[in-house]
Parts: sequence; C-alpha cells; structure tokens
Amino acid sequence: MRAEELDGDDAAVYRAVAELEDLTGAPHLQDLARRTGLELERTRAAVHRLLHTEPKILHEVPDTSPTDLGPVYELAPRA
Repeated sequence: MRAEELDGDDAAVYRAVAELEDLTGAPHLQDLARRTGLELERTRAAVHRLLHTEPKILHEVPDTSPTDLGPVYELAPRA
C-alpha cells in the first residue's frame, strides 16, 4: 500500500506522524491521538495497520528518552 492510497483514520495518523516528525521528532502514540483528535484505541488500531503494510510505510522505534511513554513512530524511507 502506498501513502497516497490511505484514507480515514490511517491517513490522519500518517499525516500526524509526518507533521510531528518535522516539528518535534518521532511522536509517541499519545501524541498522535492528540494531533488527530482520535481516541487512543482508534489511533492504536491505525498505527497497527500502518506498521503492517507492504511495503512498509511506518516504523516503530524504541524511545531513547528518559520517559517511559513507549515506542515512537517514524515514516519509513520511501524507495
């Protein structure tokens, strides 16, 4: 799946990752939920779908900051 083919929650989460990466670096799930206005579970479901697309369009990365907010998410490099 290509990013251009996304719609609904998936498209909103993808855009939020792109915007937040540019502004503050890779976002946490909670950041994405706030940015999109989606409930946390809907955001989590969209992230899950985006993590399992072929080709990959989203990556989960361990958070190296001292906080314990879980992983952060980055857009996959485009081929």
